[in-house]
Amino acid sequence: MAEHSTKDADFSSRLEFFARRLFERIGAAIDFALRRGGGLEGGARADVATLAPLVERVIEDDLKSEDSRILAPNLIELRYDYETYTRMGASRREFLQREMDASVYEYIYNRRYATLGEVQVRIAYDAFTRGLEIKTGFGKPIPAVVSQNAPDGEATATDRAKGGTIEVVLQIEAASRNPRTRVTSGAEPAGIGRNSANALIIDDSTVSNFHAALTLSANGNLALADRASSNGTYVNDVALETGGRCVVRDGDRLKFGDVEATLRIAD
Repeated sequence: MAEHSTKDADFSSRLEFFARRLFERIGAAIDFALRRGGGLEGGARADVATLAPLVERVIEDDLKSEDSRILAPNLIELRYDYETYTRMGASRREFLQREMDASVYEYIYNRRYATLGEVQVRIAYDAFTRGLEIKTGFGKPIPAVVSQNAPDGEATATDRAKGGTIEVVLQIEAASRNPRTRVTSGAEPAGIGRNSANALIIDDSTVSNFHAALTLSANGNLALADRASSNGTYVNDVALETGGRCVVRDGDRLKFGDVEATLRIAD
């Protein structure tokens, strides 16, 4: 009888836990919907109800067998395009990360999957992502925000320091002021475009709000990426594919819409 009572109490406790989480998620979703305003593009991609099935599908695809147990990835990274990421705002990203943490944990726990570490969801952006990418990893929780375009779950502060920092200048003919910025390996990409949120602002009607971006890899290579610009991104008169990227060097001729510039790089 005592054994049955213990089992019943355990079942009731678990049932109460899941019921409480369900109502919390419903309330949070309603709160999120009420605060969504502002016309966020791709809003469905930032909604827990839409994201959860996508993440669950990726988890199922990445399951591993180890001895007699099934391992699920415990590191989940949601990589958004720059525009969607910035339009979400910090509070929405925090909300989404918190809710997805709980959602992923419940999914793995309910299926009795094993993990190699604590379940952790990260919200990030990637200059080379168009829309949303879901990346997974196995192992210890990421100690800091994952570097953009780094191997899944493997970026550390030491890795980010290896690539160093360089100064980039866009020399534009007849411009009163040439835009310049510093690009650091593993840090946020340096955006190029008409919008003031970019590190390199080009105020020209043929340049998109978020036209292109520069990133520095751990081995020191500087890459230029097109961000699905309206009028194209060119390197030495060769057009990048929409969303494409290539390594660029000091002295390369770049073109954003109708604006031509020479790339200057300093250590």
